[in-house]
Amino acid sequence: MFINIHTHFQLYDANIELVNLNMDSTVKANHYSYGLHPWHLDKTTYEEQLAKLKIVAHEKRCLAIGECGLDKISKTDFDFQTEVFIEQIKIANEINKPLIVHCVKAFNELINCLNLNDNTVPVIVHGYNNNDNIARVLVNQGYYFSFGKALLGYESNAAKAIRIVGRKNFFLETDDSDLSIKYIYKKAAELLGIDEEIIKQQIQSNFETVFKTTL
Repeated sequence: MFINIHTHFQLYDANIELVNLNMDSTVKANHYSYGLHPWHLDKTTYEEQLAKLKIVAHEKRCLAIGECGLDKISKTDFDFQTEVFIEQIKIANEINKPLIVHCVKAFNELINCLNLNDNTVPVIVHGYNNNDNIARVLVNQGYYFSFGKALLGYESNAAKAIRIVGRKNFFLETDDSDLSIKYIYKKAAELLGIDEEIIKQQIQSNFETVFKTTL
């Protein structure tokens, strides 16, 4: 079984594809997530968007809140990002659905937001491509990692981090690329020096744990 934990397109090359949808989308995927991305926040509409998120997040096929998070490179005011992220943490905890997190150069702030707001739902840091030290801190927090096309760069931070986070802590994704998830699985197995079937079984187990389901 192939599981793509985060994609912006329905690629139809995995058994489960968790598609990041716009809340106004009329075309629904089999499994999807909704969230307010820090790049696209608008001070004139965010309250309306959060109110809508509180409603649509209850949809059965909406499995997670996200992607949402913090990004210090974004032009969006960081305090505003933090305010909206905290509201999404609250929504996720109210409905007991995992968070899919986008984080750039703000991991300390991310951890503080989650801890200070009593987060108890699983956190998946998507598109992870940061250094070993940050990875170890996030492992200690109990977060999950989602690795994507950055794994294909043999000396990338992602390729190094996947070796230290432990198989019980990660997922695989394609994000906004049109790359097949099967290439990501193959590369992950190569980097870890294990059979691809073991990766499949472990990620299925991780999915069942995070999403409280049986596949």
